Amino acid sequence: MKLLNQSSVKGFLEKLHAKDRIPNALLFYGPPGVGKTLTALNFGKGILCLKKEAWGCGECLSCKEFEKIKEKVLSGDWEGLSRYEEKDGKKVFLYLSGEHPDFIFVPPLGSSIKIDQVRAVKEFAYIKPALSHRKLIIIDKAQTMTRESANALLKVLEEPPHDTHFILTAQGKEQLLQTILSRTQQVEFKPLEEEAFYKLLGEENKDLYESSAGSYTLALKLKEKKEVIQLVDNFLTLDPAKVYEVSQKIDKLAEEDKELFLDLLERHLEETFLKKGLNYDKFEMVLGRLGELRSGLGRGLKFSLGILSLYALWR
Repeated sequence: MKLLNQSSVKGFLEKLHAKDRIPNALLFYGPPGVGKTLTALNFGKGILCLKKEAWGCGECLSCKEFEKIKEKVLSGDWEGLSRYEEKDGKKVFLYLSGEHPDFIFVPPLGSSIKIDQVRAVKEFAYIKPALSHRKLIIIDKAQTMTRESANALLKVLEEPPHDTHFILTAQGKEQLLQTILSRTQQVEFKPLEEEAFYKLLGEENKDLYESSAGSYTLALKLKEKKEVIQLVDNFLTLDPAKVYEVSQKIDKLAEEDKELFLDLLERHLEETFLKKGLNYDKFEMVLGRLGELRSGLGRGLKFSLGILSLYALWR
């Protein structure tokens, strides 16, 4: 498996596998768009491989079923993978899973990982493996766990089943409970260096490299969205007149541009939190409001009013 700019990560994970010392819980942390989720999936395939190859043999039944799920997870084609439970007459999203009985992938619902999702994770963790010799749970963007969810996960990390492995991905360690950090083996992913970034992007663009902080994923979104970037910059001044102007323009954007607007705000929020510019309670409240706005997309939400409400909470 090739990891641009992450050769030290690759070597470290291969040593863990070779010595059969893969911990029950790994944390992959670093900026977005540098390969954390892809690496979690690729290394996870090896954890479950029946031939015990570090990155999977690609030939055994486990690897073949895992690869099917991986492709859909990465493509965003989640419809056939989404698992729900009925609660109070409503369908509640839990996680993604396919035909591999020993693997689930847990993404945020909206902007956060909810307590119902973690409860479902705990139930899965204590089921015996059915195909592989181990089970794997990937929790993506673990920094979005609510405090309630994080505390619930802590209970299973304190006494994990010996045959169950967790891989958490997060943009920063500081956004996770110290008690969770103490129960995970932490693996740092560095921002992409310029050469690796340009190779992925297919062009040399220093402005884009700097504005995306070396994140290839974000760079692709930013490439053609200068109007959205300007709206974000205006909002972040927290000047009432500029924020009001943003609110008047925001409803005219396409849904994908509104989502990018929220993604950029969330990135700035997380950076501010990491730099100690926000306490945890305010960070969680603003993050929750961003999630409400995101979940309202496509449901006729008056986005301009939501932006003004977000400003009132954030300022």
